[in-house]
Amino acid sequence: METLHKKSLFWDVDNNKLSRENDWFFIIERILEFGDIDDLVWMKRNFTSEQIKETIRKSRILTQRTLSYCKASGHAS
Repeated sequence: METLHKKSLFWDVDNNKLSRENDWFFIIERILEFGDIDDLVWMKRNFTSEQIKETIRKSRILTQRTLSYCKASGHAS
């Protein structure tokens, strides 16, 4: 199943209306916080490193555990 259509990530939105171009911040947040390995791989293929880093810097929903993972994986400083 493609990441954008997973109910476990986007349970509260109409995922048919999600756009990688317009909703990238929201999509990256959800993948980082609730996604699995396949979702992380999909995210890295579909978004730039700059978009991922900006999301990590500006997000208000990412938990400390997620931020620690991001730092350990080289996405955050």
